[in-house]
Amino acid sequence: MSSYAAELDRLHGDVLVTAPSGVALASSNRISSPDHPLHRFGLGVGRGTPSDGESLDRFATGLLGLHRDLLRQGLDHAMTHLGGRTSQGSPLLDRQLVQTALADVAIEVRENAALPTADPHERWRAHLGLVDAGRLLLSLLGASSFLVSGPGGDLHLAEVTGNVYLHQESE
Repeated sequence: MSSYAAELDRLHGDVLVTAPSGVALASSNRISSPDHPLHRFGLGVGRGTPSDGESLDRFATGLLGLHRDLLRQGLDHAMTHLGGRTSQGSPLLDRQLVQTALADVAIEVRENAALPTADPHERWRAHLGLVDAGRLLLSLLGASSFLVSGPGGDLHLAEVTGNVYLHQESE
């Protein structure tokens, strides 16, 4: 099971939280039955009655926190990876554009943590900011971001999960 799937299960707690659309995402271990056959990237997809507002609010806030944690881990990974890669005799990490992009990701993570998340529309905007920061980080890492040791897979899952739980419009 991916680390993201395990953290997602932890956020669910004892009760599986279902999005307003009636979709639920959790680890393949948690959603595994003939009634819920769809599994992808360590996540299972199920359907159910939408969760109450309080449960969904708590879960949505947790999803944003988990996404920020993934980006922090991704920044650490990028610093190590880009510091070890060279171009024309110098580490990629020494390049001004690389440093600027990493700083942009770090600033988004920090500012995002201070955003209010009581309103569903605010949560959606916060999610979109994290998605943009994640995509910028992944563009710096290129294909290496999707290696087992890279942050690409988990950031992709965070984006998809946020789209399911945080989007305010009907499908």
